[in-house]
Amino acid sequence: MATPGLMASGVGLSRNDVGAPFPHIEDVSALEAVRDKVLDALIETGDGPVWTVHDLGELSSLELACLAEKGLMTPGFARGTGFGRGFAVYGDGKASLEINGTDHLQLLAHRDGEHLSELWTMLNVLDDQLETAANYAFDPRWGYLTARPSQAGTGMRVYATVHVPALMLTGRLAAVALELLGQGFGIAPLWGGAGGLLQISNLARHGKPEAEVLQQVKEISKGMVEKERSVRKMMNRETPLQVKDHIGRALGVLQQAWSVTFAEAVSLVSAAQVGMDMGIVEVPELVTQTAFEFLRGLQPAHLMMEKMDSRSGCLENPEIDEVRARVLRNAFVGASVRA
Repeated sequence: MATPGLMASGVGLSRNDVGAPFPHIEDVSALEAVRDKVLDALIETGDGPVWTVHDLGELSSLELACLAEKGLMTPGFARGTGFGRGFAVYGDGKASLEINGTDHLQLLAHRDGEHLSELWTMLNVLDDQLETAANYAFDPRWGYLTARPSQAGTGMRVYATVHVPALMLTGRLAAVALELLGQGFGIAPLWGGAGGLLQISNLARHGKPEAEVLQQVKEISKGMVEKERSVRKMMNRETPLQVKDHIGRALGVLQQAWSVTFAEAVSLVSAAQVGMDMGIVEVPELVTQTAFEFLRGLQPAHLMMEKMDSRSGCLENPEIDEVRARVLRNAFVGASVRA
C-alpha cells in the first residue's frame, strides 16, 4: 500500500456544442447529431491510444456500475437514460467520454496517486481533438457554457482524494472544511466518508485559470495530509495503547470475519493502512498495490465481475459480503501489530 498522502487524482471537463440545445431539452435529432459526429471524430483519431466506443444499450446495469466504480463514468450517467447518449473509453482506461449526459460532452480522467498535472495535460489534448468535431459554446466573459450556470467558466472540476481518519476522528475536519469553503473549495465524503476518505474539489469554475486551480488543489491536499500526520503523531504520543488497540481490533476482524459490508471494509482497511503508515503493521500480501486500488476492488460490481464471474445480478446480493470477507481474510492472513 502507498504511504500516507494523496490517494487518488481526478479531472473532469464539461463542454457543449453551440449548435445544439442542452441535453435536458431532449431534442432527439440534435442530440443524436452531436453524438454521431463526436463518435466519428473519435474513430478517426490516428495517433496515440485509441478510443473504444461502448453501446450503452448492450451494457448491463452491473457493467455500468463497474465503470462508475472505476471512475470512468459518473454515477448519474450510469443510472441515467435519455436520447442520443454515448460513451467511450480512451486507451486502457486512461480517460473516458460521456456524451449527452448533463452536458453534451464530459471528459473524465482518474488515477491512483498524485497525478493531477498529468491528467490535465492529457485531457487538454483530448479536448482540443474533440473541438474539431464540436463547435464549443464559449462566451468571452463567462467562458465555456454549461447546462448548469454555476459550472460555466473553465468547465473543469479537479478532485483529490485524501486519507485523513485522524482529522475526522478528532473533530478537526470541520474547521478545515469551513476554511476551504471560503476559498471556493469543498470537501465531500467518498464512499460515505468511511475510513476518513474524502474528496477535495473546486466548487467554482469561473475566475481562475486551470493551472491555478490545479496548483491550489495540490497545495490544499498536501496541507491536509500534513495536518493528518501531525494529529496521528499526537495521538500515538498521548494514547499509544488506544491507537494499537484500534488497529489490532481492525486486523482481527479483517482476518476472521466471514461477512463484511463495503463500508465496514473501508473502515477496517483504513485502520490497517494507518498502522502500516506508522510502521507498526506489516501486510505482506498488499505490498504490490495501493490502498485505494485494493479498496476499489472490494466494491460490489468489481467483486461480482472479477471474483464471482458474473455480468449481471443484484448488487444487494448478500453473497457479495461473503466474497469480500474471503478476499480480506486472504489479504491479511499474515498481518500483525508489532508490540
